[in-house]
Amino acid sequence: MSIHYDSIFYDENANDNANSGNANSGNANARIKERMSPTALAYITRLKQHVQHNPNIDIYFFGSVTNFTFFENSSDVDCCIVYPDEHAKNKVVQFITEDSLQFNIKRITFQQVKLSHPKHADEFGDVYCIFFDDEYGSKIDFNLVPNKIGPILSLQHNTNVIFLTVLYILKWLYYYAHIISKDAFIYIKAKLFKIYHYAYDISVFRSEKQIIKNVQ
Repeated sequence: MSIHYDSIFYDENANDNANSGNANSGNANARIKERMSPTALAYITRLKQHVQHNPNIDIYFFGSVTNFTFFENSSDVDCCIVYPDEHAKNKVVQFITEDSLQFNIKRITFQQVKLSHPKHADEFGDVYCIFFDDEYGSKIDFNLVPNKIGPILSLQHNTNVIFLTVLYILKWLYYYAHIISKDAFIYIKAKLFKIYHYAYDISVFRSEKQIIKNVQ
């Protein structure tokens, strides 16, 4: 599931009129905003302001911040940025790599990703991961894709409730019960996603991760 930025930040009726047909959706969207740390909220708000003169740039939230697998002060915020052309893309990249350095950022990484599926054309994206040096350990992952969210990426985002339940249990064991180690958590989580991708015929190819900024 992907939820548009504007439906969270600019829907003035999101929390009004509990009897309206959009009440449940509005409340769910409002929870996304509440889940983000002050740092992540400020960063994404500034990013939106930075690209506001490019109305065809869309920001979507996906992953745990949109569902029940989110753990406060532990889960990352996942965003998909859809851009119409290279000029718009460069505007976003400029903010991430240069203009946003006024934030207390300790590390930025970059990686290219290709998604393949036997029934669809390959899809490509650029992934930027922003690690903040704040009390919450905030982290935002941006997936930049051209033109639209394609069918493979949409399939990757729309994980089913069985997968999400297993993922929630794994996160609970790590974040809450502290029964498993960080290395075990990362390994098992990666295996779960590989199984999910295999079940839906999704192949994921990643370039070597590059470090754009690293403050020791």
